[in-house]
Amino acid sequence: MSDIYMTVVHALRAHWKAHDDAYPQKIVLSPAQADRLLELQTVGMVAFPDARTTPRRDRFMGASIEVDAASSGVLVAMDGTEIPLDSLPEIEAKN
Repeated sequence: MSDIYMTVVHALRAHWKAHDDAYPQKIVLSPAQADRLLELQTVGMVAFPDARTTPRRDRFMGASIEVDAASSGVLVAMDGTEIPLDSLPEIEAKN
């Protein structure tokens, strides 16, 4: 499984950039992806901006997470367009 944490972060950044900082309707993950995302938040890759909150399986960085066993991971844009998470280009970190 790819690094679901960074994949979802990149998907959110791409959506914000394309839609004037608006949040997507939701992110749909498989149970394994949702579990791994929660695990990564719990053990140290904590979501921002408020690291004081306890990580949740149904939210990430303010975006709603839906778990669907039939999903391979998609971001549902604010206009309803479904974008597969594995189709997004990698965003390189700025130094």
